[in-house]
Amino acid sequence: MISEDVKEELDRHPFVPLRLYLSSGQKIDIKYPGTAWVRRNTMLIVHPLAPGTAAIGNYDVVALPLIERMEQINGSTPRTRRAPRRRGQS
Repeated sequence: MISEDVKEELDRHPFVPLRLYLSSGQKIDIKYPGTAWVRRNTMLIVHPLAPGTAAIGNYDVVALPLIERMEQINGSTPRTRRAPRRRGQS
């Protein structure tokens, strides 16, 4: 993965959560802005204990060449389709 591509996604305004797919099969989510940084050949991703807190629960260091692809995580929940109402039903 090219560092400029990753930086572009991390710097997107408004921030859109990302999912990284690694060559090992592992998936890493970046859910919040300001929790991932690109270095020369690696990426540091911290996982906060709770949203909006500075307390770090865990972290990952990933070599950029091991990132096979990334995608935006759609935060919306799928809507289920309701059956049409018949006359006389509430």
